[in-house]
Amino acid sequence: MRLRVGVLLWAMSWIPYGLILGLSGAWLTASWCFEILLGVTGLALAGTEFSRAVKARGWKGAPAVAWRAFRHGSDVPS
Repeated sequence: MRLRVGVLLWAMSWIPYGLILGLSGAWLTASWCFEILLGVTGLALAGTEFSRAVKARGWKGAPAVAWRAFRHGSDVPS
């Protein structure tokens, strides 16, 4: 589940909230910081789950394990 949430947060960080809302000045900078925070948080969540997959199956099998966990919404097996 953490892998899905991490990927979702990372994808949401690519939405230009400040431009969509028509912000400028300090508010645009604040929305830009919010987008960066979303992306970093998403990468941290998804990265920890993917690192568990690497530890469990090695580099060669990790993408398959991560994709299966992402598709089914389960955690990566330890």
